[in-house]
Amino acid sequence: MNPMYNSSGRWRRVLVPEALFTAGVYVLLLALFAVLRLLLLWRNASMAQQIPAELLTKSFWVGLRFDLAVSSYLLIPFFLLLLVLRGRKRVWLLAGLAAVVGGVIFSSLAEIEFYRDLEFRFNTVVFEYLNHPRIVAGMAWEGYPVLRYLLVWSALLSLFAGACSWLYRRILLPAPPAKGASAILARTMGVTLMLTMMVFASRGGFTHEPLRWGDAFFSEEPFANDLALNGVFTMGRSVLEKASGRDKVWTGTLAADEARRLTRQMLLLPHETDLSSADHPILRRESRPADAAPLLRRDPTRPMNVVVILMESFAGRHTGALGAPGGITPDFDALSCQGILFERAFSNGTHTHQGVFASLASFPNLPGFEYLMKTMEAKQEFSGLPSLLNRQGYQTIFLYNGLFSWDNKEGFFRQHGMDRFIGRESYVNPTFVDPVWGVSDYDVLMRANEEFKAMAAKGPFFGAILTLSNHSPFNLPDPLPFARITAGDDLEPRLNSMRYADWALGEFFRQAQREEWFQNTLFVLTGDHGFGSPPALTEMRLDRQHVPLLFYSPALDPAAIGHRRTVASQVDIGASVLGLLGLEVPHQAWGRNLFDPGLADEGFAVVKPSGGDDLVALIEGDYVLIREPKGNTLLYRCDFGFPPRVDLLPKEREAERREAMLKRMQAYVETGLLSLRDRKLGVPEEMKKIGRITPKAFRPYNPPETTL
Repeated sequence: MNPMYNSSGRWRRVLVPEALFTAGVYVLLLALFAVLRLLLLWRNASMAQQIPAELLTKSFWVGLRFDLAVSSYLLIPFFLLLLVLRGRKRVWLLAGLAAVVGGVIFSSLAEIEFYRDLEFRFNTVVFEYLNHPRIVAGMAWEGYPVLRYLLVWSALLSLFAGACSWLYRRILLPAPPAKGASAILARTMGVTLMLTMMVFASRGGFTHEPLRWGDAFFSEEPFANDLALNGVFTMGRSVLEKASGRDKVWTGTLAADEARRLTRQMLLLPHETDLSSADHPILRRESRPADAAPLLRRDPTRPMNVVVILMESFAGRHTGALGAPGGITPDFDALSCQGILFERAFSNGTHTHQGVFASLASFPNLPGFEYLMKTMEAKQEFSGLPSLLNRQGYQTIFLYNGLFSWDNKEGFFRQHGMDRFIGRESYVNPTFVDPVWGVSDYDVLMRANEEFKAMAAKGPFFGAILTLSNHSPFNLPDPLPFARITAGDDLEPRLNSMRYADWALGEFFRQAQREEWFQNTLFVLTGDHGFGSPPALTEMRLDRQHVPLLFYSPALDPAAIGHRRTVASQVDIGASVLGLLGLEVPHQAWGRNLFDPGLADEGFAVVKPSGGDDLVALIEGDYVLIREPKGNTLLYRCDFGFPPRVDLLPKEREAERREAMLKRMQAYVETGLLSLRDRKLGVPEEMKKIGRITPKAFRPYNPPETTL
């Protein structure tokens, strides 16, 4: 008998043999994944030449979480079966484990060449290749060292199987069965402890959210981040997302070519050059006519800074500049008198993450992808402002009250042009800290002023600010810097928080206008979404998505200042900023330049709430078409003024408009889903230098002073 199992049985009462054996297999799998990651690094060494060794070393450390998770996915069912099987059945179970691990090794070795060619880890593109097995097999045989990889596969699998066999003989084979009440109790406790540890390992450790691919993005080096990922993990996520069939309700409704054609009609403006193709369905470039007067008095030698401020729950229903009573937003209202305010603007979703990617990545909130930043499809190029302006030589920064790990913000935007992140742990001696969400809006905005001042000395910058104080549980400083609002209802905490966010915004502009960078900056302010207030505007609760959208700059042409009734949404921000800056760069933004001189219609917005993937609305002027589950449609005539008014139109009325709007909605959503799935959202490499700014020496530029 193995001396580990002596007659006293003390070792067996402490450790369950099956748990000890499984722990040994864990070690083997972690070592195997480390070797496979090392092979990926070796084969793609040219991508790592300029990366410090300590960063590459950290890739292995960060990757350990993904390796542990994948190992847990494999070993949890194995461990449970091991507990109930005996004798020869255990041998067959070990053979099955070896076969599964053999498949893991094979796919990981194949991924090495996949990454070498495409520069991203396994995802849904693999399934497109598998649709053509003969072609792929021929390509692999002719283009890659298949025999050498097969030898490596055989060696690694043999080592793993041999080590497992040794562990089996050493631990499981001589283990006596547990007898007696105390032994069974100890065994039960050991099994429970092991399973608990395995479950936590499967979700990435003792964290508030399960592991996701964005957790691998710890640096500014894409290859180091990709190296930390585990291909089995990324492939598994892709399989689950593909198997869910979440886009089937919308894709296939129209022929793909027809859907693309209609979507181009919706987005392409008279003064844009159509560069689209099957691989780049909405690619275009602004070509502003020479006689068109710019709305911004730009200095051609001094690129303008851009700041996008997303205000948490900044509802249009309570914004004074849009007509709301109560004096909730006096500072925003004063600022809007000096800018261009869109009265009929909408958030593309009803949660912060949807407003963030719609505003900054210029991509809509689509059915099945309302958590886009967490999905594998998000790991591709988007025509968002951080990416496009970073390509123009802009510095980029994202400031936020809370944790950037929430909703995978940092993981997403670090690969989409955002250089720096200032989050909850980055503030020193803040004036107020909400124990739930982080520092106050005032602290975020004061820090933004400091950062922008330092960045402006080096060149043009793009700054994104996301506020959070206007969020439940509505913790605010005491005393408040203004007279508390006494509404006498459930909205009182919300309204005071919104007033506080507005006050902090005003303080930011009062301080920033004293700085030189302020005079040469374009600001875009909007809500990430609104919040519900009676009356409910349709079953979509469009009151939750009606937000103000303000474009402001001290350099704005006074003749352009005022309110506009063009329907807009957050995806219009990117194209509009490019137009105002005069950047004629190719892009695939899913919105339009709201300031294009050829824009003649009333505008449109495609929006959806969180949850209910079949519920989508198209807003065109005063008309709102809602597509309900099972394809039922409702057409409304809406007035978003004070008080708001909604009229449901009978089906026999506006039949032609209803049919045309439904077709446009289906085309837009279908083209978006197919482009996302097929990874057709980027810009061709040969076009990325078109329109690029050549930064020149900066000189003072002082338009008339603006005060709040």
